[in-house]
Order: sequence, then C-alpha cells, then structure tokens
Amino acid sequence: MFIERLVSEGLAHFSYIAGDDNNAFIIDPKRDVDSYIKIAESNCCRIRFVFETHCNEDYLIGSRELEKRTGCRIIHSDRLDFGYGEPATENDTFDIGSIRIRVIETPGHSPESLSFVIYPSSGEIPLAVFTGDALFYGNVGRTDLFGSEKTNEYSSMLYDSLHGKLLSLGEGTIVYPAHGAGSACGGEMADIEISTIGYERATNPILGLTREEFIEIKKNENIPLPPYFARMADHNLNGPPFLEPGRVEPMDALTFANVMGNSTILDTRSPLSFAGAHIKGSYNIWLKGLPSFAGWIVDHEKDILIVTERQEDVKTAKRYLARVGLDKVKGYLCEGIEDWQNQGMMLEQSGIYTVDDLHEKLAENEQFLLDVRKEEEYTGGHIPGAVNIYVGELEKRLTEIPSDRPVVSVCSTGKRSGLGTSILTRGGFKNVHNLIGGMTAWKEKGYPTSKG
Repeated sequence: MFIERLVSEGLAHFSYIAGDDNNAFIIDPKRDVDSYIKIAESNCCRIRFVFETHCNEDYLIGSRELEKRTGCRIIHSDRLDFGYGEPATENDTFDIGSIRIRVIETPGHSPESLSFVIYPSSGEIPLAVFTGDALFYGNVGRTDLFGSEKTNEYSSMLYDSLHGKLLSLGEGTIVYPAHGAGSACGGEMADIEISTIGYERATNPILGLTREEFIEIKKNENIPLPPYFARMADHNLNGPPFLEPGRVEPMDALTFANVMGNSTILDTRSPLSFAGAHIKGSYNIWLKGLPSFAGWIVDHEKDILIVTERQEDVKTAKRYLARVGLDKVKGYLCEGIEDWQNQGMMLEQSGIYTVDDLHEKLAENEQFLLDVRKEEEYTGGHIPGAVNIYVGELEKRLTEIPSDRPVVSVCSTGKRSGLGTSILTRGGFKNVHNLIGGMTAWKEKGYPTSKG
C-alpha cells in the first residue's frame, strides 16, 4: 500500500494518489495529470477512481482528464448536479485492493463537501482521512464563499462536521487536507508535513472554540476572495475543458511588439530584473506566483504573452496558468529582454529601495507606504504609517493612492510588492519603488513596526 502527496506550486494545493494490489485512486487531482499516471505506472497500478472532496474554487480539477486517459470512475457529492461522474453520499464505501474508502459528508466550506476515510484490510480502525477544505493543519476552511448572509449558517455546519464527524475518527488517524500554508481557501495554516486527528485536537486553535466563538471567528474572518473563484467552480461543476497541447510561439522583439497591443504581458522575471528594465504595460508576477496571482488580474478572454528569465520557464508558466483556466498563452519573447533592448524598443524602469534606504528616507516624511500583503499579515506587524491594500485588489483601488508623492510597495520579501509596483506603473504612477527584502529584512534589521 502507498499514499503519495503532490503539491501544486503557487496554489498550495495538495492532491493524493494511493494504491494497493495493482489498483490506485486519486483525491482532488490538478488539471495536468501526467504525474499521477507516472506514479501509478511505477507502482504497477491501474487508476480506478478519482474522488473529489468538493467543487473546488481555486483551480481546475483534473478528473475528466484522468477519465479520458485511464477510464477511471469519478466520485463526488450528490448534493450538486455535476455534469460528469457519479454521486456518493454518507457511508457509501468503495473497495480498492485491500483498502476500503468510506464517504462522510462534511459540509461547511461548501454544502457538498465530502471527506474520505480509508481503512486497511477492511478493518474498523481508520488509517487516514482526506478532509478536503474542511480541516487543515492548524486551521479550518473558509465559510464565506456564498456571501456574508450565509456565513453563520455555513460556519455552524462546519462546526458540526468537525466535532460531530472528523474529530471522532480517532487520535491516530492521519489527516490529509486539500491545501497547505499559503492557500486562499482558509486562514493562516501550519506549515507542517503531516498531522493526525489527535495532533490537530491538541494544537489547532480553531478546534478549541465553542460553537458561538467559532461562528464569531468565521464571521469576522477577512480572507481575500479572488475574482476567478466563481469561474473555477462553474467549470468544476460542469466539467473543465480538456487541456490542449498547443504550442507557445517563440517571438522575436518585432513580432512580440506587433501583437502585444491586444494581449496581457506577464513578466515572470525577478522583481530586481523587472525594475531594471521591462516592457511598458507588463505585469511582474514571479514564476511560482503565477497560479495564485494571474487569476486576479488577467482577463481570461485575452491572449497572454510571456517574458521569462530562461526559455525553459515558458513550459512551466504555461502549466501554472492552465491550472487556473488561463489557456490563451500565445507567445513568449524568445531571446528575452536583451533582444528587446538590442532592437532599440522602448523600455521602462521602476525604483527599488533596500530597507536601509527606506529607513533613512522615512525621516523626510514624503513616502507613501503601501503594504500589499493580506490583512492578517499587516495587522501582525507593519511599517508605521503604511496603508494596507491587498495586491489582488490594488488595480481597482488606484484612486486611493496619492499620485503626487513617491510610493513604496511593501510585502514580506519583495515579490508581491513587485507585482504591486508593476500595477502602479501600469496605472500611470511615475515615482514607484519596490522594497526589496520587504518586512522580512525590515524586522531582521530591528527597525520599528506597528501592530493592529
């Protein structure tokens, strides 16, 4: 018997493949499915089932891709009218080799959420549970996806799912959630590799609350809600489109310039490289940040052009974008920004500050400090005087930023603030700087912070 976790970079999404006796199953697969097939083949297994814990919102599910390529069965909740697969309900069981899988309904994050309990050799003691977005390491799923008027109801449902079902499975039951630290599907999660029901009961602060306290915490939770979530959920309900193997066209500078007018340009180089020279109008999203942040800013109907550090990054960028349904990647600047500059094409620059630079300049009181982190990060400690606007919401809130003062974009290390700097530059701001090293370097130097 084996269980292997696969991590989708950028999304902090966990999927799993498990198997025994030449048969395998998969939990919540990502859209690009080659890795599951490779693992199954290396274990001499046939993929027989895909189990979906819920109608995922933050990425496109790979279930139909697997069904097309392996003939497996897809199992999901009967509480939504899915356009594919087979419905399952409370206490349904599936035998795969010597593994028995039992379905339990764990609504709250969404009404159709399921968890899957596995038992070895038809035993009565659970070995593990795949909890989807109900229970995470150190936290639980968000309950606000259906509007604030539903948050109390869904929070109460999630409380019952946690205390009435998951926590009763036994202290030694291994917990396999659908997300880890950094996901947008819940609050701050513990950055650990493995956990059990007993460990979560002892250390997860959310599980020690009364029902009333739990509902109050969830009601006041403020987690950014990406605009592409609704589109992902709709695709996952009706069946995501199949992946197309289309080629990303290599373009020289002149060809790139001729087609970029109606396209979105994503520059995946480091914030330092971007600040030194970039194409006017481009967004700076570092490579591993594409799955998390491209959906906030890219119109999925428009073509996408890419600028990368290395040619081999193009394939990775295309894969990351496909996971959130951004399939219209048409071309990339084949010889990079050097070709652009050698052709005499127009380039822009943006500023950078080190933390020492900023600390000296704060005495002048001219800088507008823009902290683009999540609210909970900001309240945990920020540079005194900084204003918090989350980077995903920044483009719609540019009128809140003064245009007559230098603006310094701040995050934890300089990557999200690099995106913030590019958004400000696209918006016409002329005197913009990215704080390289961000709050990590600021705190390392012992410079003052404020909380709240």
